[in-house]
Amino acid sequence: IYADVTGRPIRQTGTSQGGAVGSAMHATVAAGKEAGGYESIFEASRHMARLREEAFNPIPHNQEAYDRLYREYVTLYDYFGRGANDVMKRLKRIREEILADPH
Repeated sequence: IYADVTGRPIRQTGTSQGGAVGSAMHATVAAGKEAGGYESIFEASRHMARLREEAFNPIPHNQEAYDRLYREYVTLYDYFGRGANDVMKRLKRIREEILADPH
C-alpha cells in the first residue's frame, strides 16, 4: 500500500531492530562529528543502515486509484476545513443539541 500511495518503491530495513538502529543513528548525529558521530542523518544512514534487496513497487492500477481518492480528499478538506462551508460547525451544533436534550 505504501508503494501504491507514494508512487515510489519501498524497501524494508535489513534488521528486525530498525527502531533501535534509527535511534542510534540519531544519537550519533546528536553527538556530532567531533565525538565520533556523523554530521547528518543522511550520512549516518549511509554508514549504519542496511536495506533488504527486495523492493515493493507501486502497482499502476492501485496507484491511480489512490491518486483519485487523494484528489477527492483535498477537495473535501478544502470544502469542509478551510471555511468555504460551515457545515461541520452546523453538524457539531446539532450533535451538541441532541446530546443536551434529555428526551
